[in-house]
Amino acid sequence: MTGARRAAIVRALLAADGKPVSGEVLAADLGISRVAVGKHVAALCDRGFVIEPVRRTGYRLVSMPSITLPETVAPLVHDRLWQRFEGGAVTASTNDDAKRLASGAAAEGTVVVAARQEGGRGRLGRNWESPEGGAYFSAVLRPNIVPMAVPPLTLVIALGVANGLASLGVETTVKWPNDVLLGGRKLVGVLVEMSAEADKVEWVVVGVGINVRRPAGDRSGFAYVEDVAADIGPAHAVAAVLDAIAVVYRRFVAEGFEGLRAQYAELDAIYGCDVVVRDATGAVVAGGVAGGVDGSGRLLVGKTPVSGGEVTLRNA
Repeated sequence: MTGARRAAIVRALLAADGKPVSGEVLAADLGISRVAVGKHVAALCDRGFVIEPVRRTGYRLVSMPSITLPETVAPLVHDRLWQRFEGGAVTASTNDDAKRLASGAAAEGTVVVAARQEGGRGRLGRNWESPEGGAYFSAVLRPNIVPMAVPPLTLVIALGVANGLASLGVETTVKWPNDVLLGGRKLVGVLVEMSAEADKVEWVVVGVGINVRRPAGDRSGFAYVEDVAADIGPAHAVAAVLDAIAVVYRRFVAEGFEGLRAQYAELDAIYGCDVVVRDATGAVVAGGVAGGVDGSGRLLVGKTPVSGGEVTLRNA
Protein backbone atom coordinates (compact mmCIF):
# COMPACT_ATOMS: atom_id res chain seq x y z
CA MET A 1 0.00 0.00 0.00
CA THR A 2 2.86 2.38 0.84
CA GLY A 3 4.46 1.88 -2.58
CA ALA A 4 1.11 2.34 -4.32
CA ARG A 5 0.49 5.64 -2.54
CA ARG A 6 3.93 6.97 -3.40
CA ALA A 7 3.47 5.93 -7.01
CA ALA A 8 0.09 7.70 -7.03
CA ILE A 9 1.73 10.88 -5.74
CA VAL A 10 4.36 10.71 -8.47
CA ARG A 11 1.67 10.04 -11.07
CA ALA A 12 -0.28 13.11 -9.95
CA LEU A 13 2.83 15.30 -9.99
CA LEU A 14 3.76 14.05 -13.46
CA ALA A 15 0.24 14.78 -14.73
CA ALA A 16 0.58 18.35 -13.45
CA ASP A 17 3.42 18.86 -15.94
CA GLY A 18 5.61 20.98 -13.70
CA LYS A 19 2.82 22.85 -11.93
CA PRO A 20 2.33 22.52 -8.16
CA VAL A 21 -0.24 20.07 -6.82
CA SER A 22 -1.97 20.85 -3.56
CA GLY A 23 -1.16 18.63 -0.60
CA GLU A 24 -4.83 18.82 0.30
CA VAL A 25 -5.81 17.45 -3.12
CA LEU A 26 -3.26 14.65 -2.87
CA ALA A 27 -4.51 13.77 0.62
CA ALA A 28 -8.14 13.68 -0.53
CA ASP A 29 -7.35 11.54 -3.58
CA LEU A 30 -5.38 9.03 -1.51
CA GLY A 31 -7.66 9.05 1.52
CA ILE A 32 -4.86 10.01 3.90
CA SER A 33 -3.87 13.08 5.91
CA ARG A 34 -1.74 15.94 4.61
CA VAL A 35 0.86 14.98 7.20
CA ALA A 36 1.01 11.50 5.66
CA VAL A 37 1.39 13.04 2.21
CA GLY A 38 4.33 15.05 3.51
CA LYS A 39 5.95 11.88 4.88
CA HIS A 40 5.52 10.10 1.52
CA VAL A 41 7.02 13.09 -0.29
CA ALA A 42 9.99 13.04 2.10
CA ALA A 43 10.47 9.32 1.43
CA LEU A 44 10.41 9.94 -2.31
CA CYS A 45 13.05 12.62 -1.90
CA ASP A 46 15.18 10.11 0.02
CA ARG A 47 14.95 7.85 -3.05
CA GLY A 48 16.30 10.52 -5.35
CA PHE A 49 13.19 12.44 -6.43
CA VAL A 50 13.49 16.21 -6.41
CA ILE A 51 10.12 17.53 -5.22
CA GLU A 52 9.91 21.20 -4.44
CA PRO A 53 7.45 22.50 -1.84
CA VAL A 54 5.73 25.63 -3.12
CA ARG A 55 4.52 27.86 -0.32
CA ARG A 56 0.71 27.91 0.05
CA THR A 57 0.39 25.96 -3.21
CA GLY A 58 1.63 22.39 -2.82
CA TYR A 59 4.35 20.25 -4.34
CA ARG A 60 6.08 20.43 -7.71
CA LEU A 61 8.04 17.60 -9.30
CA VAL A 62 11.41 18.87 -10.51
CA SER A 63 13.06 15.58 -11.50
CA MET A 64 12.97 11.82 -11.00
CA PRO A 65 15.90 9.46 -10.41
CA SER A 66 17.06 7.74 -13.59
CA ILE A 67 17.07 4.24 -12.08
CA THR A 68 14.48 1.48 -11.92
CA LEU A 69 12.36 1.75 -8.78
CA PRO A 70 8.69 0.94 -8.09
CA GLU A 71 8.01 4.70 -7.77
CA THR A 72 9.66 5.50 -11.12
CA VAL A 73 8.09 2.64 -13.09
CA ALA A 74 4.52 2.38 -11.78
CA PRO A 75 3.44 5.93 -12.77
CA LEU A 76 4.56 5.25 -16.37
CA VAL A 77 2.70 1.95 -16.83
CA HIS A 78 -0.75 2.11 -18.46
CA ASP A 79 -2.01 -1.46 -18.78
CA ARG A 80 -4.29 -2.57 -15.95
CA LEU A 81 -2.75 -6.04 -15.82
CA TRP A 82 0.08 -4.60 -13.72
CA GLN A 83 -1.48 -3.79 -10.36
CA ARG A 84 1.26 -4.04 -7.73
CA PHE A 85 4.89 -2.89 -7.81
CA GLU A 86 7.56 -3.97 -5.35
CA GLY A 87 11.35 -3.82 -5.21
CA GLY A 88 14.08 -1.27 -4.68
CA ALA A 89 17.45 -0.08 -5.83
CA VAL A 90 19.25 -3.38 -5.13
CA THR A 91 18.16 -6.98 -4.71
CA ALA A 92 19.73 -10.40 -5.10
CA SER A 93 17.29 -11.56 -7.77
CA THR A 94 13.95 -10.11 -8.86
CA ASN A 95 12.89 -13.60 -9.97
CA ASP A 96 13.52 -15.01 -6.49
CA ASP A 97 11.63 -12.09 -4.94
CA ALA A 98 8.71 -12.59 -7.32
CA LYS A 99 8.62 -16.34 -6.67
CA ARG A 100 8.38 -15.72 -2.94
CA LEU A 101 5.49 -13.33 -3.54
CA ALA A 102 3.80 -15.78 -5.91
CA SER A 103 4.12 -18.59 -3.37
CA GLY A 104 2.52 -16.24 -0.86
CA ALA A 105 -0.55 -15.80 -3.08
CA ALA A 106 0.43 -12.52 -4.73
CA ALA A 107 -2.04 -11.67 -7.47
CA GLU A 108 -1.32 -11.88 -11.17
CA GLY A 109 0.20 -8.62 -12.27
CA THR A 110 2.55 -8.23 -9.31
CA VAL A 111 5.88 -6.81 -10.52
CA VAL A 112 9.25 -6.66 -8.75
CA VAL A 113 11.77 -4.15 -10.12
CA ALA A 114 15.38 -3.32 -9.29
CA ALA A 115 18.13 -1.03 -10.51
CA ARG A 116 20.76 -3.68 -9.77
CA GLN A 117 20.85 -7.40 -8.99
CA GLU A 118 23.58 -9.05 -6.99
CA GLY A 119 22.54 -12.63 -7.81
CA GLY A 120 20.78 -12.45 -11.16
CA ARG A 121 20.35 -15.67 -13.17
CA GLY A 122 20.00 -16.56 -16.80
CA ARG A 123 18.99 -19.79 -18.49
CA LEU A 124 20.72 -23.07 -17.58
CA GLY A 125 21.65 -21.67 -14.16
CA ARG A 126 24.10 -19.13 -15.53
CA ASN A 127 24.90 -15.91 -13.72
CA TRP A 128 23.40 -12.77 -15.25
CA GLU A 129 25.48 -9.67 -14.64
CA SER A 130 23.13 -6.93 -13.51
CA PRO A 131 25.01 -3.65 -13.01
CA GLU A 132 23.37 -0.33 -12.25
CA GLY A 133 22.20 1.37 -15.44
CA GLY A 134 20.22 -1.68 -16.50
CA ALA A 135 16.54 -2.39 -15.98
CA TYR A 136 15.54 -5.58 -14.20
CA PHE A 137 12.06 -6.82 -13.40
CA SER A 138 10.07 -9.97 -12.77
CA ALA A 139 6.31 -10.37 -13.02
CA VAL A 140 3.89 -12.86 -11.51
CA LEU A 141 1.46 -14.41 -14.00
CA ARG A 142 -1.26 -16.99 -13.41
CA PRO A 143 -2.34 -18.16 -16.87
CA ASN A 144 -5.31 -20.50 -17.06
CA ILE A 145 -3.48 -23.04 -19.21
CA VAL A 146 -2.04 -26.53 -18.73
CA PRO A 147 1.65 -26.78 -17.78
CA MET A 148 2.67 -28.34 -21.10
CA ALA A 149 1.46 -25.17 -22.87
CA VAL A 150 3.80 -22.87 -20.89
CA PRO A 151 7.18 -23.32 -22.71
CA PRO A 152 6.36 -20.96 -25.64
CA LEU A 153 5.69 -18.20 -23.09
CA THR A 154 9.42 -17.43 -23.12
CA LEU A 155 9.13 -16.56 -26.82
CA VAL A 156 5.97 -14.54 -26.14
CA ILE A 157 7.72 -12.47 -23.48
CA ALA A 158 10.68 -11.86 -25.82
CA LEU A 159 8.21 -10.71 -28.49
CA GLY A 160 6.54 -8.36 -26.00
CA VAL A 161 9.92 -6.93 -25.04
CA ALA A 162 10.75 -6.30 -28.70
CA ASN A 163 7.37 -4.64 -29.29
CA GLY A 164 7.76 -2.43 -26.22
CA LEU A 165 11.23 -1.28 -27.24
CA ALA A 166 9.99 -0.64 -30.78
CA SER A 167 7.39 1.75 -29.32
CA LEU A 168 10.37 3.76 -28.03
CA GLY A 169 12.11 3.71 -31.40
CA VAL A 170 14.49 0.86 -30.56
CA GLU A 171 14.16 -1.76 -33.30
CA THR A 172 15.29 -5.22 -32.24
CA THR A 173 15.14 -8.87 -33.31
CA VAL A 174 14.50 -12.04 -31.32
CA LYS A 175 16.76 -15.06 -31.02
CA TRP A 176 15.27 -18.37 -29.95
CA PRO A 177 14.66 -19.19 -27.20
CA ASN A 178 15.05 -16.19 -24.88
CA ASP A 179 17.15 -13.33 -26.26
CA VAL A 180 16.37 -9.97 -27.80
CA LEU A 181 19.11 -8.56 -30.01
CA LEU A 182 20.11 -5.08 -31.13
CA GLY A 183 22.39 -4.97 -34.14
CA GLY A 184 23.08 -8.68 -33.72
CA ARG A 185 24.24 -8.32 -30.10
CA LYS A 186 22.39 -9.34 -26.97
CA LEU A 187 20.30 -6.55 -25.46
CA VAL A 188 17.77 -8.43 -23.32
CA GLY A 189 17.54 -11.79 -21.60
CA VAL A 190 14.34 -13.53 -20.52
CA LEU A 191 13.95 -16.18 -17.81
CA VAL A 192 10.64 -17.99 -17.18
CA GLU A 193 10.08 -20.16 -14.10
CA MET A 194 6.92 -22.05 -13.16
CA SER A 195 5.19 -23.83 -10.31
CA ALA A 196 2.51 -26.29 -11.39
CA GLU A 197 0.57 -29.41 -10.55
CA ALA A 198 -0.02 -32.18 -13.07
CA ASP A 199 -2.85 -30.41 -14.86
CA LYS A 200 -2.78 -26.84 -13.53
CA VAL A 201 -0.35 -23.93 -13.52
CA GLU A 202 -0.09 -22.39 -10.06
CA TRP A 203 2.06 -19.44 -11.14
CA VAL A 204 4.63 -18.36 -13.69
CA VAL A 205 7.33 -15.80 -12.98
CA VAL A 206 8.83 -14.06 -16.01
CA GLY A 207 12.11 -12.23 -15.48
CA VAL A 208 13.55 -9.67 -17.90
CA GLY A 209 16.92 -7.92 -17.85
CA ILE A 210 17.45 -4.99 -20.23
CA ASN A 211 20.84 -3.40 -20.90
CA VAL A 212 19.95 0.29 -20.94
CA ARG A 213 23.09 2.27 -20.08
CA ARG A 214 26.62 1.05 -20.69
CA PRO A 215 28.71 0.66 -17.50
CA ALA A 216 32.04 2.45 -17.42
CA GLY A 217 34.78 0.37 -19.03
CA ASP A 218 32.34 -2.15 -20.47
CA ARG A 219 33.90 -4.67 -22.86
CA SER A 220 31.16 -7.28 -22.70
CA GLY A 221 30.13 -7.17 -26.34
CA PHE A 222 26.50 -6.65 -25.29
CA ALA A 223 24.25 -4.04 -26.87
CA TYR A 224 22.67 -1.19 -24.88
CA VAL A 225 19.55 0.91 -25.44
CA GLU A 226 21.67 4.06 -25.21
CA ASP A 227 23.57 2.91 -28.33
CA VAL A 228 20.59 4.05 -30.39
CA ALA A 229 18.41 6.07 -27.98
CA ALA A 230 20.42 7.93 -25.35
CA ASP A 231 17.35 9.74 -23.97
CA ILE A 232 15.53 6.58 -22.85
CA GLY A 233 16.01 5.80 -19.17
CA PRO A 234 15.60 2.42 -17.43
CA ALA A 235 12.17 3.21 -15.95
CA HIS A 236 10.71 4.25 -19.32
CA ALA A 237 12.12 1.09 -20.90
CA VAL A 238 10.53 -1.13 -18.25
CA ALA A 239 7.15 0.62 -18.47
CA ALA A 240 6.98 0.36 -22.27
CA VAL A 241 7.99 -3.28 -22.17
CA LEU A 242 5.44 -4.17 -19.47
CA ASP A 243 2.62 -2.57 -21.44
CA ALA A 244 3.61 -4.47 -24.58
CA ILE A 245 4.01 -7.77 -22.72
CA ALA A 246 0.45 -7.43 -21.39
CA VAL A 247 -0.89 -7.30 -24.96
CA VAL A 248 0.88 -10.42 -26.23
CA TYR A 249 0.29 -12.29 -22.97
CA ARG A 250 -3.48 -11.92 -23.26
CA ARG A 251 -3.37 -13.14 -26.83
CA PHE A 252 -1.18 -16.08 -25.85
CA VAL A 253 -3.62 -17.17 -23.14
CA ALA A 254 -6.54 -16.86 -25.56
CA GLU A 255 -4.97 -18.35 -28.73
CA GLY A 256 -1.76 -20.10 -27.74
CA PHE A 257 1.55 -19.39 -29.42
CA GLU A 258 0.09 -20.12 -32.84
CA GLY A 259 -1.73 -16.79 -32.71
CA LEU A 260 1.59 -14.96 -32.31
CA ARG A 261 3.84 -17.11 -34.49
CA ALA A 262 3.66 -14.81 -37.53
CA GLN A 263 4.67 -11.80 -35.41
CA TYR A 264 7.58 -13.74 -33.96
CA ALA A 265 8.69 -14.85 -37.42
CA GLU A 266 8.93 -11.23 -38.59
CA LEU A 267 11.59 -10.56 -35.93
CA ASP A 268 13.38 -13.93 -36.06
CA ALA A 269 17.12 -13.19 -36.12
CA ILE A 270 18.28 -16.70 -37.02
CA TYR A 271 15.76 -17.78 -39.66
CA GLY A 272 17.63 -19.26 -42.63
CA CYS A 273 20.96 -19.33 -40.76
CA ASP A 274 23.16 -22.39 -40.39
CA VAL A 275 23.01 -23.11 -36.65
CA VAL A 276 24.12 -25.56 -33.99
CA VAL A 277 22.03 -26.31 -30.91
CA ARG A 278 23.76 -27.63 -27.79
CA ASP A 279 22.36 -28.82 -24.48
CA ALA A 280 23.51 -27.75 -21.01
CA THR A 281 26.51 -30.10 -21.17
CA GLY A 282 27.66 -28.70 -24.52
CA ALA A 283 26.60 -31.78 -26.49
CA VAL A 284 25.20 -31.08 -29.95
CA VAL A 285 21.43 -31.62 -30.11
CA ALA A 286 20.89 -30.57 -33.70
CA GLY A 287 22.57 -28.73 -36.54
CA GLY A 288 21.40 -27.30 -39.84
CA VAL A 289 19.41 -24.43 -41.28
CA ALA A 290 17.01 -22.74 -38.86
CA GLY A 291 13.52 -22.85 -40.31
CA GLY A 292 11.66 -20.75 -37.76
CA VAL A 293 9.51 -22.00 -34.90
CA ASP A 294 6.46 -24.24 -34.92
CA GLY A 295 3.13 -23.67 -33.18
CA SER A 296 4.51 -25.15 -29.97
CA GLY A 297 7.45 -22.74 -29.92
CA ARG A 298 10.01 -25.37 -30.92
CA LEU A 299 12.91 -24.34 -33.14
CA LEU A 300 12.95 -26.15 -36.49
CA VAL A 301 16.51 -27.12 -37.41
CA GLY A 302 16.28 -28.74 -40.81
CA LYS A 303 13.35 -31.10 -40.22
CA THR A 304 14.10 -31.56 -36.53
CA PRO A 305 11.97 -29.73 -33.91
CA VAL A 306 14.10 -28.72 -30.91
CA SER A 307 12.49 -27.95 -27.54
CA GLY A 308 15.46 -26.41 -25.76
CA GLY A 309 19.14 -25.62 -25.89
CA GLU A 310 21.70 -22.98 -26.72
CA VAL A 311 21.84 -21.79 -30.33
CA THR A 312 24.97 -20.51 -32.07
CA LEU A 313 25.71 -19.78 -35.70
CA ARG A 314 27.81 -22.56 -37.17
CA ASN A 315 30.43 -20.12 -38.51
CA ALA A 316 30.52 -17.89 -35.41
